[in-house]
Amino acid sequence: MTPAHHPGEAWLMDYALGNLDQPFEAVLRAHVGVCASCRDTIAFAERLGGEIVHALPGRPVAFDARAICDHHEQETPRPQAVSRAHGIAVTDDIERCVETYLDSSLDALPWRGVGQGLRLCRLGEQAGARTWLLRGKPGTVLPHHTHAGSELTLVLKGAYFCGDRIYRAGDIEDADESTAHQPVITRDGECICLAVTEGRLRFRDLLPRLVQPLLGI
Repeated sequence: MTPAHHPGEAWLMDYALGNLDQPFEAVLRAHVGVCASCRDTIAFAERLGGEIVHALPGRPVAFDARAICDHHEQETPRPQAVSRAHGIAVTDDIERCVETYLDSSLDALPWRGVGQGLRLCRLGEQAGARTWLLRGKPGTVLPHHTHAGSELTLVLKGAYFCGDRIYRAGDIEDADESTAHQPVITRDGECICLAVTEGRLRFRDLLPRLVQPLLGI
């Protein structure tokens, strides 16, 4: 598995530093488990952070960011045992990866039908961030919406279109207040996603807004 869409570098830097709340940490950890590119970025961020610490006042080591970047690109092999970059076992079975985290199979979870071929399962809330699993039938069109804060959506199975992009298993869609989108599940098969959102979704149409309080999204 080689994901085509990744979280922004700011997310990966915060992950490397351990600065994320648990919900966002969890979804990034699952993506990192199948994405060699992001593991490499995180390992580099950890190394860069270490050099910065050694360059603080009172330490004799000079800090040269350009030299570190050049050394990383030219001589450093792909990391094999960096703690944050390897926070979860590397695997191509991302469904199993998340089932391990949840300590439950996907089918055993308390799914809630919300009509139009879509089911939701709320996993919890922490620090204003809600964690969800979304499960949709082929061809399902989700309501058009924007966001009150950040949202990370990790595809576990299947694929969906959003505008001119397609997100497949292992990909992350990185959205925020400036993002207005309407995901459409491909007709190839069922799609399952793990999503973490800050604040409430902002739906454009009336019906989703009416049922929103019942769903808590």
